[in-house]
Amino acid sequence: MKKIFSILALALAAMTASAKEAESYKLTVGESEKGKIAFLVEGSEVQAAAEGTAVTMEITPQGGYVVKEVTNSLYTDWNSARAQAIDITTSVEMKKVTDNVYTFTMPRANVEVNVTYDIEIPTPAEDKKDEQKEVTDVKLDMQPTEGEQPKHDQATGITTIPVSITGVEVPQGAPQEIVIEVKAQTQVGNNVFEVREIKADAFKTNNANAKVTKVILPDTESALKVAEGAMKPDGKAIEVQTPLALLDDYALMQSLKDNFEGKLITATAKAPQRFWTFSSGVDVIVPAGVTVYRAFMQDGAIRTLPIDKANNSGIILANNGIILSCNSMTGGADYTFVANPGNQQSGTKPATTDACSYEGNSMVPTIVGTNYPEERYLMMKDNEFHTMSAIGQVPACKAVFDKEK
Repeated sequence: MKKIFSILALALAAMTASAKEAESYKLTVGESEKGKIAFLVEGSEVQAAAEGTAVTMEITPQGGYVVKEVTNSLYTDWNSARAQAIDITTSVEMKKVTDNVYTFTMPRANVEVNVTYDIEIPTPAEDKKDEQKEVTDVKLDMQPTEGEQPKHDQATGITTIPVSITGVEVPQGAPQEIVIEVKAQTQVGNNVFEVREIKADAFKTNNANAKVTKVILPDTESALKVAEGAMKPDGKAIEVQTPLALLDDYALMQSLKDNFEGKLITATAKAPQRFWTFSSGVDVIVPAGVTVYRAFMQDGAIRTLPIDKANNSGIILANNGIILSCNSMTGGADYTFVANPGNQQSGTKPATTDACSYEGNSMVPTIVGTNYPEERYLMMKDNEFHTMSAIGQVPACKAVFDKEK
């Protein structure tokens, strides 16, 4: 009798174990191309769980991606007759803990999870000082630029994604006047986000006590697209600081007309040495502490004479090559150039031909980067003129000496 009881006990134990095993259901991953998914029970990774078990799901996106949407579906490995006898829903309710962590209670069915991902758009933080107050955590919101596609470089594995600035987030306690510096690129993982556009309301702050009063634009190959009103966040034009080579492009941009007419389009440049050459596709105000010269050939030597400020109202006229000088032989000081309205109209493109405004001037403007014949032109370097062979391409905003002019 004891032997029979033992056999029955063993059979009952086997049936119980089999029942417990049958109550364990699969946890599988369907779609998750740009990330990995792990299922955890009490801190240990599992691939199955019993009905009623608390399951934690952790998602790890690839670099440069964020979770867009999480969905799931239930399925069974049982035969259809048994499946029809069990009432199950089409999905299980998941509770979002963070963007990458979810929890749920294991149902009486297998669970398949699908995750889709979006490209991660960074919000670069700015760190600026204004009136002895430090502003931290000012963030720029960005979205992919409409109509432009990402470009992937197979050699480097880098994907360049065009983005548009759409808004700015300012923390409480920020000073009333804020300067925003826009970075040309921001890299996250293998994705490089390249700013191409600034939307109309990009610099309207979420803080009623703080206003953006100046925007510093990045040094890019060409000017960014700036929407109408973008540089008037509260209806009043603000200062726009640009790279010197793009001063004329931004000054003549139709959407920046009010900023231009208010003399609020500026560029700051560091003097490379005491004497350096300059030209611009737009009139600019002569910076304080700078003298303007014309140059000409006389008796086989290059001569220079100051251009009379009184006769030119302290303005460097557009499309003219000139020489600038400062007090230091080594340069190094920063000078601010302000675009001056009057002779050019918003909505037009900078002219590139020599305006010849200064009589007896042999300097030729370089509005866009140019290669010049070395037998005819000279370029200034280290306070002296040199042949083109020693210089290479002359960059925009410089000027060259024409020996035949």
